[in-house]
Amino acid sequence: MPKSKEIFYISNLLSLSRFVLLAFISYFLISVNENYYLFASLFIVILWLTDILDGYFARKRNEISELGKIIDPLADKISVITITFLLLLKGILPLWFFIVILSRDLIILLGGLYIKKKYEVILQSNWTGKLTVFIIGFTLLNLILISGLTSSAHNNIFSYHTEKLELYWNVLILINIVMIVFSLVSYFKKFLNIISINK
Repeated sequence: MPKSKEIFYISNLLSLSRFVLLAFISYFLISVNENYYLFASLFIVILWLTDILDGYFARKRNEISELGKIIDPLADKISVITITFLLLLKGILPLWFFIVILSRDLIILLGGLYIKKKYEVILQSNWTGKLTVFIIGFTLLNLILISGLTSSAHNNIFSYHTEKLELYWNVLILINIVMIVFSLVSYFKKFLNIISINK
């Protein structure tokens, strides 16, 4: 059971701040002003930094907590799903890619809830999961930047190299698929390990 004082840990405050940052990102993505894509990109970078720093402070200050084990991955999942959904609505992200990302998070979430209810164990994020979220975030950031820089509001070098941008996008997508599969396998092994230990 998380303790009430855990919410004031620097690491947990940083995790909670991602929800505030997500609100700003959502506002800029929903806006019809294509210039706001650049602001959305800036806030995504800040959101990334908080994700890195919360883990650093949790270890540095010995503030690894039950609350942190819950809100850190939850903030990751809500941020990724919200941003991908908004990009889907804007017609920037393909539907199949959104379904792949959503399916991954739902599988991990349902597995985590089962383990928590059955064995009172929290299925923590691991390095493969963190790396996968980082790569997905990096891909979304690139997609937002490319959409903003190639929009009608800008007439620059990016607008004349669409073939290279498409190749770059396809490479990023391939890396995402590989990491998503890899992370699911990793979580599944962890899932089975917890079950075997608690038999």
